[in-house]
Amino acid sequence: MSIVSAGAVARGCAYINQPSTGGLTHFIDALVPLNLWAIVWIAAGATVLAGVWQRVLARYALAFVSMLWTTWGLSYMSAAVFGDASRGWVTGALILNLAGLTIIVAALADTVGMGRGPVIAEGGVEG
Repeated sequence: MSIVSAGAVARGCAYINQPSTGGLTHFIDALVPLNLWAIVWIAAGATVLAGVWQRVLARYALAFVSMLWTTWGLSYMSAAVFGDASRGWVTGALILNLAGLTIIVAALADTVGMGRGPVIAEGGVEG
């Protein structure tokens, strides 16, 4: 989870004092200025890091970061479709892959884990 957190914070830091992405994200910077996105990314990363110690918070923070990655991936894909960035699909595919992996991390972080009892019952393997 700390790796997911670092990735989100790094993404946020990349958008501090950045006027636009130069057409790489077709609709992201048209909706909200990148300075605000920087704050959202950094806050999301900090929340994921806090989720290391708070299991319930981790579930929602990872879901939110995954949504951010999905939005960014779709934005890169749309930039490729609309001709703003002909190879935007490459980055879009990579970011969508990262969004999927973040969902898997969220699912794993939310599992209860093994029970306290023995894996094999005292009587041996049943079958």
